Amino acid sequence: MVFLTSLLFFLSAEGLVVTSEADLIMESFQGMFEVVPVEPYIPEGVQGPLNPAVPLDGGLTALLVAGGAVGYRKYRARAKK
Repeated sequence: MVFLTSLLFFLSAEGLVVTSEADLIMESFQGMFEVVPVEPYIPEGVQGPLNPAVPLDGGLTALLVAGGAVGYRKYRARAKK
């Protein structure tokens, strides 16, 4: 009998007795999904213009002209047939 009374006294201490599973679950998730909005930090000078102007260099221009010339020759050859 002494064991039973001491056990009940021990379990009735504050915070040790769980009234229900739902309360335990609600306590464990309390404050978990609260998000404080924070602006992201972007260092100055890192983010430049979105589309920087890049000129076509001479090699790329020569390849485009040569490809156009070859294509035109093949077109003329087929048009004569």
